[in-house]
Amino acid sequence: MMNDKQSGSISGGEQNHGSHALARAVHWTLLIGLLFSALLMIVGLFVAIAKDQPRPESLINSVRELLRMGGEGNGVAWMELGVLMLLATPVLRVIVLAIGWSLQRDGRMALVALVVLLLLAVSVVLSVG
Repeated sequence: MMNDKQSGSISGGEQNHGSHALARAVHWTLLIGLLFSALLMIVGLFVAIAKDQPRPESLINSVRELLRMGGEGNGVAWMELGVLMLLATPVLRVIVLAIGWSLQRDGRMALVALVVLLLLAVSVVLSVG
């Protein structure tokens, strides 16, 4: 009879450890994304108030333009970058899950995560038009 090591399967203890490590990685991804986003928005708010910067008349459609404006010290651009970071955080979570499940050799869950990423990408492409 084969044991877990001979059959190549992951034992319960190793699987629980891997699941716990993946949960920690997801936790830290979400926490860092939230904190970084909040920091960008708070600093941007203070910069915009200190420089008395009004909201731009037209929408800024380019991340490159937001980065350029943020580099020039535009607080409104920093706040908008913070919102974009907040929107990107769940996507980063799905990427972390896809990688984690792939490393754990859980092909079914990794495939689900990749399908979710594909659906997110399609929705972004269709919304940008």
